[in-house]
Amino acid sequence: MSLRKVATGIGAVLGAMAIIAWSRVDSSLVSTLEYGAPEMASVGALAFGPENILFIGDTHGAAVFAVEVERGQADHGNSPVNVDGIDQRIAQMLGTRASEITIHDMAVHPGSQNVYLSVSRGDQPVLIRVTKSGQIEEVSLENVRFSRAEIKNAPAADARVSRRPARTFTVTDLAYLDGEVYVAGLSNEEFASNFRRIEFPFGHEMKTTSLEIYHVSHGQDETHAPVQTFAPVEIDGKLNIVAAYTCTPLVSFEIDNLTDGEHVVGTTIAELGAGNRPLDIVPYWRNGKQQILIANSRHPLMRMDVGDFADAKRLVNPSREPGVPFEALSPVGVVQLADLNDDYVVAIQRDGDSFHLRSLDKGSL
Repeated sequence: MSLRKVATGIGAVLGAMAIIAWSRVDSSLVSTLEYGAPEMASVGALAFGPENILFIGDTHGAAVFAVEVERGQADHGNSPVNVDGIDQRIAQMLGTRASEITIHDMAVHPGSQNVYLSVSRGDQPVLIRVTKSGQIEEVSLENVRFSRAEIKNAPAADARVSRRPARTFTVTDLAYLDGEVYVAGLSNEEFASNFRRIEFPFGHEMKTTSLEIYHVSHGQDETHAPVQTFAPVEIDGKLNIVAAYTCTPLVSFEIDNLTDGEHVVGTTIAELGAGNRPLDIVPYWRNGKQQILIANSRHPLMRMDVGDFADAKRLVNPSREPGVPFEALSPVGVVQLADLNDDYVVAIQRDGDSFHLRSLDKGSL
């Protein structure tokens, strides 16, 4: 783009403003995305990054997608959002039955506070948006800005773990943090449990760290059990990943240790009970303290105080010692969680055969 002198001062000002605007757009993260239709084999874990970019885990396709989903205006209100029979309403919109859809994950747009759901209709991946007014709509992926990062060390298509296809654990959870997408899941390596760090904008670099934990209820060290869900939190001034595994050890990993090619042993800080699968973790603030909520398949919704993590002792022996204390909460059937705003955490809550979108008051949790 060349610059020319213009005849009038007004023209010069307008030209300069146009150049500045063009430069800002060109340097944005969205400008690194290309228009098209992302070919996703599945939709699973969700996490928002900056500039309206939603990261979507495609576990079957062994990839992570970055998609611009809206250009939302900031909603500074702290109102709740509630939708009864969310599964039935989604199914009706898609022309099928509620039994034919599965809700995999949920994320909240940080500006508009619209709620995004990754959904499967049979084998068909669908992205759903629920507005603050409760309107439900399918997010078109036909002509959007997107980019794709391949997970090159994904399990083979025919590999199995616990009698299930290992590929289904390629991306179990993800988060965006300081210019990187953190991806938990299984790999095709000897120590299969993995954290990947993918720089964004996506290039060709993916840092991988193999993980090892002590599983209290199993009484053994494990390197093949995948992280089921995790959240970044600060512990004693250091940024950590707090990860939950099936049956249900809670383990912390210092982010500075998750370097490329390393094998890292996490610190098991709590045992939340056997025979249970953790479904989601969300950090939030309550009464000036950071808390985490953990949704579970078998156990109630649990609350833990992050301030207790700094003094947590490493659990190393099989016992009934729970480690960091937790409190069981009254909401039952919670399967997904996300931070909505200053006053509410939003949840997918199961009641019998139906699922509902519920806003949980942070003050009462």
